[in-house]
Amino acid sequence: MPDQEFLGKKLQSADAEERREAVIDLGRSGAGAVPLLFRALGDADWRVRKTAVEALVHIGGDGVVAQLIKTLSLHDNAGARNAAIEALVHFGAGAVNALLPMLGDSDADVRKFIIDILGDIRDHRAVPGLILALQDPDENIRVASAEALGKLRDPRAVDALLACLQRTDLGWLDYAAAEALGEIGDERALGPLMAALGRITLREPVLEALGKIGNEHTLVPLVAGLSDPLRIVREVSMSALLAIYRKSNQATRQTIARTVREGMSDEAVALAEQMLGATAGELQKACLAVLGWAGREHSIPKLLALLTEEDLEEPMAQALIAMPSGTGTQLMPYLSDENALVRRTVARVLGEFGRTEAEGPLIDLLGDENGHVRSMAAEALGRLRSRKAVTPLLALLTDEYKSVQESAIQALAAIGDESVLDRLVKEYTLQDVPLRRNIALLLGKFATASAADALVFALKDEEAEVRKAVVHALGNLPEERSLRPLKLAVTDDDPEVRMLAAEALGRLSAPGVTEVFISLLEDQDLWVKAAAARGLGRIGGAQAGQLLASYLDKASDIFLLALVEIMGKLRVRQAQAPLLRLADHDDAEVRKVVLTALAGYSWDTVRKAVVSRLSDTHWSVRKAAIEIVRQHRDAALDALLATIAAGDADKTVRQAAMDALGR
Repeated sequence: MPDQEFLGKKLQSADAEERREAVIDLGRSGAGAVPLLFRALGDADWRVRKTAVEALVHIGGDGVVAQLIKTLSLHDNAGARNAAIEALVHFGAGAVNALLPMLGDSDADVRKFIIDILGDIRDHRAVPGLILALQDPDENIRVASAEALGKLRDPRAVDALLACLQRTDLGWLDYAAAEALGEIGDERALGPLMAALGRITLREPVLEALGKIGNEHTLVPLVAGLSDPLRIVREVSMSALLAIYRKSNQATRQTIARTVREGMSDEAVALAEQMLGATAGELQKACLAVLGWAGREHSIPKLLALLTEEDLEEPMAQALIAMPSGTGTQLMPYLSDENALVRRTVARVLGEFGRTEAEGPLIDLLGDENGHVRSMAAEALGRLRSRKAVTPLLALLTDEYKSVQESAIQALAAIGDESVLDRLVKEYTLQDVPLRRNIALLLGKFATASAADALVFALKDEEAEVRKAVVHALGNLPEERSLRPLKLAVTDDDPEVRMLAAEALGRLSAPGVTEVFISLLEDQDLWVKAAAARGLGRIGGAQAGQLLASYLDKASDIFLLALVEIMGKLRVRQAQAPLLRLADHDDAEVRKVVLTALAGYSWDTVRKAVVSRLSDTHWSVRKAAIEIVRQHRDAALDALLATIAAGDADKTVRQAAMDALGR
């Protein structure tokens, strides 16, 4: 490692890469390199500054934090100030106690930097100070405080922000307050926000906030915003309506669509149509949704002309489905559109509408050159319960694409014509493997005695791929028809068939399966063992619990993980000792699952093992330990959590510790 004198000289090099390499070496030197790292923090090259930030954060300590805060007052070096801000944000909760007193600094620039940093750290200890800063004599600081409170999303700030919103003499503060109230999402703000809509300068942030907080009672002003002469207001209104729609239940969604349809003027529809092709991303999807709710037939060509990318397929389908079902007549010609995306989207919508007049054209689409179109046409015909489609759907069971085969199976099951089973089973043994597999899957869709008999026969198929499909199908049948063949399947030569059969038996409540699971615990395949263990775990009981616990010390991999999960749920007394031993397992995933299991036992007996995992080498284990410790807090544990919150190497773990402490 080069000495610091040499590295200090390298920091003066004209070559930025040499200076950056010097900073890397300084970062490895420890606390003694801090003065030189602070010199690098003001370097002219951003890469050098960024490397210095990383080095200082790695070294850490209160002294580094204090010096970073002092750097914020360097008015002659914006690069150093910005680097210090970045470093303090990286320090996170560990810097908060040093930052809070600086909210009263005499330098307005420093106060603003501190507020911005606290907003990015998002530690709730900053809320009282930020609320006070809303009264700062400097407008930039008041606005920054509102923005920071929005990032923290703490309900304690609502009253203070509402007071800012309701005043009209504070420059941009009312605007920032409206945005922050939207981020916090407290419904107490709805009334004042609605009242503020009369102020032209606030329409945009208020409508956006209503979208984040709002419900069906805030629809009227949002629909009115669709006709606003300002494009930005129309855009925000659309986005807000879609935001409310996405978080609403089905009944409220219907109310939203109806309110838009009844309240959106023809002029507003025309404006939305103009906007449709000139937007992108989420705004374009919001525009699509609104036009769908508006339900004007003349919008259909404009909507479908937009469908050139798969990203728009789902929102386009939802927009068309939202239109009155009568628009299906206008959609019919598009089944022969040259664009495959249009064909498959319209096929889906006509199926959703239940338009029987589309049956013939949809059957024609089963022979479309595009596999996605064939698949969607099959699903639509299934919704129409089209018996005319049965024969061409059967042909799709040998389609080149498995997704098309699966759609055909679902469609045939939805149509429910059991006569197809006779045709399929009659020459079953003469078919190739993929078709035999699909026949088995289709048989599982019919809960009849003849289907069950055919599946029992197919369980003897020479191909494991077919037998797996048979087991999957048996799992869909009633217990009285599936129990016996599933018991046979657990003796199959193929381990995956045995595993699938064990999983299917685990979903049954039939007597006699316990013995099957016990025998499978000695299977050669770990996945079969795991499935058997889960089956016994679902059955429960002291005997099953004791038996499973006896395997803990000799199990491994997926079998061990399954056992540990089950012990946590059953809280088997005999499992506690081996679980405590497993808390030191080499595999981090095992240690994490063990912690979750131990949480179900007496805290006094597992405390030592759980607390020791707070210093585990893997972040996920430390986080899991914190989640358990937070349920049993005392002074000693709080001190440990505070240390973790301030200095853990992983940001997620630090945040978990802060959450546990209620910060």
